[in-house]
Amino acid sequence: MFEITLNPGFVLILAGFLILATPRVARAPLIVAAAIGALWLLLYHEFGAGAAVAQMGLPVVLLNLDALNRIFGIAMLIMLIVLAVYSSARRNRYEDAALLILAGGAVSALFVGDLVSFVAAAALTGLASAWIVFASPLDNAGAAGVRLLVWSGLEGLLFLVGVAFHLSTGAENSMFARLDAASLGGAFIFAALMIRVGAPLTHVWLNDGVAHASALGAVALNIFTSMVGVYALARLFPAEPVLVYVGMGMMALGAAYAVAEDNLRAAGAYAMMAHTGVAVALIGVGSPLALAAAEGHAFAAIFAIGAWQMVLGGVLAKRGRVRVSEAAGLSRAMPVTAALMLLAGLAAAAAPGFALYASHAVALEASGQWPTRWVWLFIAATSAGLFVALGLRPALAAFIAPEKPPVVSEAPYTMLLGAALGVFFCAAIGFAPNWLYGLMPANLTFEPYALDRLAPHLEMLGAAGAVYIMLRAVGLTPRERAVRLLDVDAFYRGPVAGAGRWVGVVMLRLHGAWQAGEARGAKWAGELLESLARRCDRPYRVGERGAFYLFLLGGAVIIAAVGMYL
Repeated sequence: MFEITLNPGFVLILAGFLILATPRVARAPLIVAAAIGALWLLLYHEFGAGAAVAQMGLPVVLLNLDALNRIFGIAMLIMLIVLAVYSSARRNRYEDAALLILAGGAVSALFVGDLVSFVAAAALTGLASAWIVFASPLDNAGAAGVRLLVWSGLEGLLFLVGVAFHLSTGAENSMFARLDAASLGGAFIFAALMIRVGAPLTHVWLNDGVAHASALGAVALNIFTSMVGVYALARLFPAEPVLVYVGMGMMALGAAYAVAEDNLRAAGAYAMMAHTGVAVALIGVGSPLALAAAEGHAFAAIFAIGAWQMVLGGVLAKRGRVRVSEAAGLSRAMPVTAALMLLAGLAAAAAPGFALYASHAVALEASGQWPTRWVWLFIAATSAGLFVALGLRPALAAFIAPEKPPVVSEAPYTMLLGAALGVFFCAAIGFAPNWLYGLMPANLTFEPYALDRLAPHLEMLGAAGAVYIMLRAVGLTPRERAVRLLDVDAFYRGPVAGAGRWVGVVMLRLHGAWQAGEARGAKWAGELLESLARRCDRPYRVGERGAFYLFLLGGAVIIAAVGMYL
């Protein structure tokens, strides 16, 4: 009997198409209902694979549930419910549809059991992420969506080539088999996942998309894109040594840009890059405790960075931009929003009492050995850098007295409610982390608030804050002003784009010259054949061509005679 096990992500994809015909008042309830339905399918199904179907000789497993994909799925679906509350104050059915399809593609990618289905779900996620940027009302969102579409297309091409090479060797089509990054197929899949997680040199797609997306779109991009790559790395490339160095590069680059960035939404995207780097480095370490810490850290980062971007979305809705250089007087104009911003910044910096601290403590424990001392140092420094970037800088700017008293104008109520729910989940997990540890694949018993773990972390955060305030007091920190930081995308959009345009122009001109040469050659050949045909029609005409025809006739007679003789 034919049987298909329903993947939780399919519910969200179906709801994404239904929402296009749904009235505005019913769209947020439909998102909540779809998320709850998907969560019910996730929690109802027991661990193991569902029924498989055969397509083109390959087994396709639409649902394979275990502890690893469950922890990612629970975080994404809970945050989707929060986003439904957060988004109910605005009118944009196309963005709502993109949100559900993006979430559906991400959740589907988590729970499929074969590589072909994973690539299809990841490609759907890439298309939906570009769609959600296209749906943004902000300036230059269309160009940012095109750039994101290019990155998604490159990732999808690498995935397809990698899976084709992998299957051509006779390997199994399974998401639960470790791949070799040194093989041809594994190398292409690994390269695609480097784009998805935002590894150095490929990371610009996330902060570019977030900076141009709407308030809702920025949260969705942070939650449903790069974390799918973290899950796939943990599944396919655990204990891959190069991931340690990739993760440390992501931590250093993400924290440094977050500290210097004036656009706070882009700073949040860089902070997500840094936290993703923590998870990637721990996957590279590969011990059971490190893998558990990576999964827990990804879970907590979804809530923390999601809460941060939701708070900033409320500021964006009222002011049109969210910059440190323009934050003076924010605490007086938007006191509730400013308080939530401070709490969300502390949550994103892994301050004690919040979710990321619970996973951060496990990450430090997993990397606290001599061979991985550099990983430990980068993880500790990342938290300190993000404390300055997302905690101190915005708070100090927001509490600066403006030149004239501002008018109190808070963010829309549903936006404040969604941001408050995100901060609440961060605090709830932080104060009671045992249920997070219970979701981890490893059977983990851990005390993050033991004095020997809490005290060094507080000392690190306190030292970073004290140094920053002291440097700020003596005028050694850069003045907060609206600047655009140059990242690697300046190279892509500048010399690389210029070289691409030049090559395109040269190739078009060569093609045109080739076509013109073909036309001239064809014209000359036609004229020659036409001339010969006219001459053959008048073989007895005397003149300069008579000798030519006499020569042809004599040659024909000689050839015929020789043929008869032979």
